[in-house]
Amino acid sequence: MTNTSSGSGTNARPREWRFVWRHRYALVLAMVVALMVGTWVALSAARPLLWVAAALVAAALVWWARARMRLAREARALALVDLSEVDRMSGTEFEEHVAGLMRVHGYTAVTVVGGAEDGGVDVLGRAPDGRKVAVQCKRWNHPVPPNEVRALIGVLSTSYRDYQGMFVASNGFTEAAAREGEGHMVLVDRDGLARWMGGTDVPEPPRL
Repeated sequence: MTNTSSGSGTNARPREWRFVWRHRYALVLAMVVALMVGTWVALSAARPLLWVAAALVAAALVWWARARMRLAREARALALVDLSEVDRMSGTEFEEHVAGLMRVHGYTAVTVVGGAEDGGVDVLGRAPDGRKVAVQCKRWNHPVPPNEVRALIGVLSTSYRDYQGMFVASNGFTEAAAREGEGHMVLVDRDGLARWMGGTDVPEPPRL
């Protein structure tokens, strides 16, 4: 974890305002829609269904705002993590870390499915372009060997045929493993993970 000073709390409000500024157009649109719906309901107070519609619209706007704020908080938390902390994570923590990176960089429907019965896949999600992605995560102290890559290729050709593959390894891959995965999936090694965490290079599944 990178060092944080006692003044970090004073930066929370500016960060929230930066979030508001980045999403200003969407927020303005939401307020305009809410105002229009409110006016419509006020002019049609005798129609109970309009009140129901207004309540649903308001609930949707609240849900959207809360989801965006939650994503912004997760992005800030992930920004405090460096590779030295990744090296201290458990396998489960690393899976959650990768899932968080996916969410804050445009992946949707992200679900951690790792465990004893994961079938070789730890995280599922959809890439920004809508393609389904199956991710294997290895928080090992040594490079991933080729047999692990071959195992994921096998899973992608059977249980997850309509998914694109991604393999994230905190300590990279052997040369043989990298050759094995070429053309079958995207391999995220230690350097690639660092770039992803820094927001400079977001991995996307290959178009096979």
